[in-house]
Amino acid sequence: MFHCRFGPNRTWLARGLVVLLGLTSTVYARAAEVAGPDSLPSDSALSLAWVERTALARNPSLAAMREAWREAGARAEQAGALEDPMLDGMLAPRSLGSRSVDPAYRVEITQQIPIFGQRALRRRTARAEGEVAAYDFETARLDLLRDVREAYFDYYRVCRGQETNRELVELMSESRRVALAKYSAGTVGQTDPLQAETELAMLEHESVALAQQRRMILARLRAFLHLPQTTMLPEPPRDLPLPEAPATGEWLSARMQPKWPELAAADASVKARRASLSLAHRERLPGFGFGFAYDRFWSETDLRPSVSASINLPLNFGRLAAQEGEARAALSQAEAERLAVRDRIEQRIEEASASLGLDLHDIEIMRGAVLPASEHSLKAIRAAYEANRSDFLTLLNATRDLAKARLELYEAQVMAHQAQAELQRALAADAASPVQEDPR
Repeated sequence: MFHCRFGPNRTWLARGLVVLLGLTSTVYARAAEVAGPDSLPSDSALSLAWVERTALARNPSLAAMREAWREAGARAEQAGALEDPMLDGMLAPRSLGSRSVDPAYRVEITQQIPIFGQRALRRRTARAEGEVAAYDFETARLDLLRDVREAYFDYYRVCRGQETNRELVELMSESRRVALAKYSAGTVGQTDPLQAETELAMLEHESVALAQQRRMILARLRAFLHLPQTTMLPEPPRDLPLPEAPATGEWLSARMQPKWPELAAADASVKARRASLSLAHRERLPGFGFGFAYDRFWSETDLRPSVSASINLPLNFGRLAAQEGEARAALSQAEAERLAVRDRIEQRIEEASASLGLDLHDIEIMRGAVLPASEHSLKAIRAAYEANRSDFLTLLNATRDLAKARLELYEAQVMAHQAQAELQRALAADAASPVQEDPR
């Protein structure tokens, strides 16, 4: 049998270890809750589909918009309801315990009942405002998808930039070794190795700058995904499929059968303002109230129960006219905003379509002509330099031209994907029908 004895100090040490293990397990449990296995990509490459799905499921700003939609829906359920009934009571205190009279009191309950459709108009206004909140949520969802896609492709750009930087470091290191060998052989001066050292230092500076850009882009991407800033995310795949050229038929279909949530929200806002204007007109009509009372002040039993009716006389014509003017101006504003929203949408479609077409043309030129020419030029100049038929500055410029061509190709690819994301956002290609969804 194994026996273990602890002294006073060792006992406190054991207790401290137990507490430390408990705190550590709590921290790890909370970390697993924030970024568990289900919230991290299982593949070695970061896919755009996973990023979009995670952002829609975890982004707190989108969740806040969903709750605003629920709030508007709950407010619509309250609108148009009758006001609470009013209960009035009256008591003669000295009648209590009196031998000459019975206890005297009076109880009355009254209810205001609009009879000219005011309740229906209030309900219609609230429901239209609920539709505005629903389409605002859908607008926020589409904006989030666009922003996430742009951040993802920025991440792709900086990763490819770092890859190009590493390749250039290898090329320049090889050029430096050649320059040192030629310097040792006495065929070139000291300028060639020094220029190679300077270029390597500049590449090191670019590497640091790219690392900081990557850090900022990842911070933005993690914020969209609602992940801790310490979460490690893999790189996107090295090769991404090119977006398709913008189709005119798709643009025409979007105009004929619009799914734009911004325009739907503007239409719902106009509907709400029209209902508000009709309600302002109805406020000129009188309001009625009905009540029932039981009065023990009457000694005659038949006179104690009674019914009553009241009428509200809207005689403040200045206030009513100002209320109508306010509602009319709000309707005109909503109608003008609806026209402006449609103009902005069509402008975004045209601009995004043109930008995508231009970026695809840049990719074709860079991939088919500029990049192959830069690679062939560098090989020829390197061979000429090694054979003492070219100088090091020409080799250095050819290396820079190749780096520029590769970076411009990656930049054109990223811009094309981001233009496609903007075009998808402008066309509302990923739009759903939020009014028919359950915000819960």
